[in-house]
Amino acid sequence: MTDIMVRGMAMTRPDESAAAREFDKWADAGRAESMADGHRGITEAATEHWRLDAQSVVLDVGCGNGWAARRAVELGAGRGLGVDISPRMIDRAQAACQGDDRFAFAVSPAEQLPFADASVSHLLNVESLYYYPDPARALAEWARVTQTGGQLVVVCDLYQENEATHSWIDALDVDVHLLSAQQCVDMATAGGWQNVRAWQVKDARPIKTEDEFTPSKYWPSYAMYRSYRETGALVVAGTR
Repeated sequence: MTDIMVRGMAMTRPDESAAAREFDKWADAGRAESMADGHRGITEAATEHWRLDAQSVVLDVGCGNGWAARRAVELGAGRGLGVDISPRMIDRAQAACQGDDRFAFAVSPAEQLPFADASVSHLLNVESLYYYPDPARALAEWARVTQTGGQLVVVCDLYQENEATHSWIDALDVDVHLLSAQQCVDMATAGGWQNVRAWQVKDARPIKTEDEFTPSKYWPSYAMYRSYRETGALVVAGTR
């Protein structure tokens, strides 16, 4: 188990049941759609090296309303799959693709996927690795379901090197890990991924001015918000 920091500074593993309940609330409040809009640009930048065709099977772990799986098919993938711990998120993903057999979504923990060995070609994980009880086990499980030569991309806003996001640890209503870029690389490598590398991607959308900014529990100050935007998201990528 990697060293972690969690909400309240206590060494407590994130709880799947608590996370599922919280994300159900987010789904009902419309946050699936706002998160999709917020993560789209960075995710597309992080996966721009992917080459998708009719044989590609893209799995999004922590898929929310399924937007990334739908986008992968738009870009040429033959199938788009998704899992999420939240039943309400999966309801939204299924409703958006009803009757289209190119898509399949299921309620599932990230560490125990309902897919056969080597059954997907590309695996995506956006802004959810730090919620899992055992991120290292999750990365190994993702390697199991990915075929030789398949691609991994993990995107995280909350990570050790982006200090402005550490305020989220107390703001969130569930426990989380605070992982460094090197920890993520090491866990992915130990889990069976090759050529693992990490870099940062900045959101291309304009940064709000101080006049446009409204403080919140996630962003208590404009300086923290601006630092977050200027630091960017962590991307960890590898090959199976």
